[in-house]
Amino acid sequence: MTIFYLDYVLGDDANVGDSFAAGHPWKTITTGCGAADIAPGDIIKIAKSPAPTSIGNGTWTSLSKTVTLATAGTDVIDLCETAWTGAGDCTVARTAVATDGKEGSYCMKLTLDAAVQASILQAYYDIYTHDTTVHNLSAYQKISFWIKNSGAIVADNWIINLCSDASGATAVDSFLVPAIPSTNMWLPLTLTKVGGGNLGAAIKSIAIYSGGTTTGMASKYIYVDDFIACTTDGLNLQSLISKNSAEQGGTEGWYGIQSINGTAVLLDNNVNCKGNAGQGYSTTGTSPETVPTYKRETIKTDLATSSTTSVHVINDSGTLALGNIQFQGGYDTTSGEQTGETFFDGLNGNGYGIYISSMSYITLNYLNVFRYNYGVYYLNTGCNRNLITNLSNANNNTNYGIYFGKSANSSRDNTITTLSNANNNGETGVDFSATYNNIITTLSNANNNTSYGVNFETSALDNTITTLSNANNNGVAGVDFASDDNVIVLLSNANSNATYGVYFNASNNNVIRSLSTTGNTTGGVYCTAGENYLNNALITEGTEITIANFSNYCNWRFYSNNHDQNITKNFIYTDNGLISSVATDRVGGTGIMWKLAVTSSVRDSFYPLKLSIAKIACVASKLVTVKAYMKITSTTDILGALVCPGGQLTGITVADVKTNTGTADTSWHELTITFTPTQAGVVEIEAWAWWVASTADESVYVEDMTITQAD
Repeated sequence: MTIFYLDYVLGDDANVGDSFAAGHPWKTITTGCGAADIAPGDIIKIAKSPAPTSIGNGTWTSLSKTVTLATAGTDVIDLCETAWTGAGDCTVARTAVATDGKEGSYCMKLTLDAAVQASILQAYYDIYTHDTTVHNLSAYQKISFWIKNSGAIVADNWIINLCSDASGATAVDSFLVPAIPSTNMWLPLTLTKVGGGNLGAAIKSIAIYSGGTTTGMASKYIYVDDFIACTTDGLNLQSLISKNSAEQGGTEGWYGIQSINGTAVLLDNNVNCKGNAGQGYSTTGTSPETVPTYKRETIKTDLATSSTTSVHVINDSGTLALGNIQFQGGYDTTSGEQTGETFFDGLNGNGYGIYISSMSYITLNYLNVFRYNYGVYYLNTGCNRNLITNLSNANNNTNYGIYFGKSANSSRDNTITTLSNANNNGETGVDFSATYNNIITTLSNANNNTSYGVNFETSALDNTITTLSNANNNGVAGVDFASDDNVIVLLSNANSNATYGVYFNASNNNVIRSLSTTGNTTGGVYCTAGENYLNNALITEGTEITIANFSNYCNWRFYSNNHDQNITKNFIYTDNGLISSVATDRVGGTGIMWKLAVTSSVRDSFYPLKLSIAKIACVASKLVTVKAYMKITSTTDILGALVCPGGQLTGITVADVKTNTGTADTSWHELTITFTPTQAGVVEIEAWAWWVASTADESVYVEDMTITQAD
């Protein structure tokens, strides 16, 4: 076992990686930790991100995007709500947020012509005339704003100037836009002025110039939005914001920022989330809540060119015998102690933050992923038996926070011990796709994602989440089951989602063993085309369970046992019928009875509604007698029967052994069936109900059973 060291900010992949001392640590996981450099059992210690810093009190409101600060730490230069003036080779259009934009109602689009010239004014905004004020920005050292480009930007393509005149001609502070290899992705930039120092005390306009090179600029455009002045150490559009003061741990998530306008900070989803969209923040605690609020700066990785660029690539596997290869984040480079966490930030929503393809026996700990395409990506057969010990945040990614898949039977037997937050992603917090037998022991929050908190996609089999505390305020549903045999042991809150708390979608044999939902827009639980199970579910919506597309003769069933967390309430939903337990009304009866309610004439004698009421272990060649009390609610419109389906064991006739309810009255009657199997084994006993006439709104009840077998 060898210990290596990695520092993305101060390291170099040409180093030997043997310490955090200057000139020694590696820079990247991809190149520094090459397959030839590391081996099973090795530990890679990774430098931590800066600790959280206070920005004063903030008011957090559940189901809102806005965090209101007690005191503004930034100053608005221009929010791009009023049209700029085009100049030089540029055409300027004010673009409504319905089309694009990150703040307010509009952003600005600057389109260059085919013969763009270098080093000339392209567009400006007259702050002095429109705002009737001269901006004193001398308390600030940086500007922060959003930019989105249609063509790759080369360094020195664009310059932002703050000017002392109203027409963008006299620059006081200049800011060079860095190279941006990606396209069509919004990117938050925070720039220091050329030469450093404080910004100007008498700013009347902001201007955008072409730089010294026009490479790649011809006929291209940029969008810009939300220009603010900020301090060297203060809040800016690249910062994360939270109620969490802990340098390491804490269940409160960290959130990317969509816009800052004075004391109003809006929370983002993915970077291309428009200013009029996004899920915001949610809590099951106090709301609104005014509490100390913190900002945190991230480690900005090189901008990924495309959505599929792999940023941090794991290059080698551990082994069962020699141990996992461990990537341990959060190390203090001075003390050598693991006192914090490492927050990797892609900024532009592209790339795979941590990419594990066909690698096994890997451990990740205290590594966080923000603003990538996928935060952590497990892929392909052979990507097995990996471990995430602690992952606090996989947030604000374009598609998924954590993704298991996507090829047949890939990404199996992986474990996440603690995942605190998979929030505010553009698609889903945690996604299982074509993967099986993965385990998440504790998932605290899968909130505010554009589609789902957790999604079990097609061919995601036998995956388990032991505890999912919150799957709230997601744009579609808290949890979506679109595959088979997955289990959530405890889902404490699936609340305030845009449709349902839980969605069972054309899937089978998925189980939630304990569930609570409230405040979901359409209803608590939705089930379509499959057989699935709830237990101990407390569903408070007016529409508790919606059954859809249970087509005639499919006999699919949806089970809710201990409904309302009450052991006497149990439901079986199926096509054209509902089976439920209700308090007995039979004289001498105790406990509950079962009600078979037929709701359509489809449930006739050829397709009765059936309930399994007993399984009997039989001895060969011994007479079995089964008795049960049954009653009907109408003597003309419905019938029922006590049944041993035929042919289950030799000696039992192929024809069903069946005794029908009588039609003389609606009172309780004890029905009896007998059979003598010549083979030892187990037989199943059923109660049946079927429509006979008139409106299908009658029921059959079954109560106390007696089962005897001859000596």
